[in-house]
Amino acid sequence: MDDKELRKIFSSWVPPRYLNQKQAAAYAGTSPGTINLWVEQGLPQIIFAESSWPKYDVKDLDAWMEKFKV
Repeated sequence: MDDKELRKIFSSWVPPRYLNQKQAAAYAGTSPGTINLWVEQGLPQIIFAESSWPKYDVKDLDAWMEKFKV
């Protein structure tokens, strides 16, 4: 794959805004258990439908981590 092909691929890639728990944990560099703890402490979850798993907004994760940064 040459440089031109790679640029084309990356220029059209859009990172996801809403993450499942495993993705949120990887994004934050922590564990799913810590994500659960953060939810208990107030991290918002998004539930799109009654039968869906909760999602985490990248913007909420960024704000949460910024709030508790030492």
